[in-house]
Amino acid sequence: MDNLITYVKFRGDLSFKQQKFNENDAMVLVIVTSIDYEDLDCTGMTIAELSRAYTDLNKKDEQDECLDDKEAILKLAAVSARYKDIPIERYVRDIDQSEEKTFYAMTFTMGRFEKIVVFRGTDGSILSWKENFNTIHTMPTPGQYSALKYLQEDLSKPFVKVSVAGHSKGGNLAVYAAMSLDDKLRKKLKKVYAFDAPGFPEDISEKLGYLAIKDRLEAYVPESCVIGNLMKPPFEKIVVKGIGKGVYQHDMFNWELTATGISMAESTNLFSTELSAKVNNWIEGIPLEDRGRVVGELFDVFSKNGITHITDLMHMDLKKIVGIIKCATLLSSENRTLLGIIIKELR
Repeated sequence: MDNLITYVKFRGDLSFKQQKFNENDAMVLVIVTSIDYEDLDCTGMTIAELSRAYTDLNKKDEQDECLDDKEAILKLAAVSARYKDIPIERYVRDIDQSEEKTFYAMTFTMGRFEKIVVFRGTDGSILSWKENFNTIHTMPTPGQYSALKYLQEDLSKPFVKVSVAGHSKGGNLAVYAAMSLDDKLRKKLKKVYAFDAPGFPEDISEKLGYLAIKDRLEAYVPESCVIGNLMKPPFEKIVVKGIGKGVYQHDMFNWELTATGISMAESTNLFSTELSAKVNNWIEGIPLEDRGRVVGELFDVFSKNGITHITDLMHMDLKKIVGIIKCATLLSSENRTLLGIIIKELR
């Protein structure tokens, strides 16, 4: 078995009765949720119907070679016995520039009284990346608050059991929402899947809410984990063998899988240890009360130079490079260090 695409191709013919739901299946639903459906009303559709509607909306042929990996997963899931008839009970897409929030969530019905809620992770927009950085100084963020309200609504329905999942920021939202539930709703929580999810600006290891869900939390990180080490989350991590190099292992398509789950590694690697330490040292070196200002200062560099998407950093022309250098001279030494790390790892 290779990666997630291979898993769906070769195990998609099996029903959940033939092979029970596992972490790979949670990843498939996370990927389906990670596509931006824009104004498409996904509520009430099956995955097969969603794929057709998305294809029609984007004028892409089923065999289009330009499909990215996420779209390929959606297409494969839509024709597989395992996923095609899974209904989407609810879909929310809430982008708010003023709140610095990009919140997406889907609820999948897995059985009569069983559901899985998925929170989307970071998209490619600079707004979404700034929202990520806001987690180093604020708890709850607007996105975390929205995640809690969303999960509460689904758990409030009678007899239901709900699992919750997410990758990166989505995993952080899943953990925050789960540990913030009251006792009554938390009893109906089945499992939490956090894929390479960062931690929180305060220690949650002794919080009653976290301790109450700890045994239901499965936290997966790749060998070259960086994001999943940010702010030193206390989760007991399951390390997955990586296929890509460095920070590119954050992408779940660069995780090695088996026919029944992830391919486990012994531990994270030296790259993970060194870069995680650099970024965490940067975070810890800034007093909590100053972090909001520092994050704002860093992202002002991007907005002043017309950088609205992370790909803009990978393909900067000379004008933008000069503009960033000029702005960087006005940054604090801490922010210059972080800006250098970000650009180096993405280019």
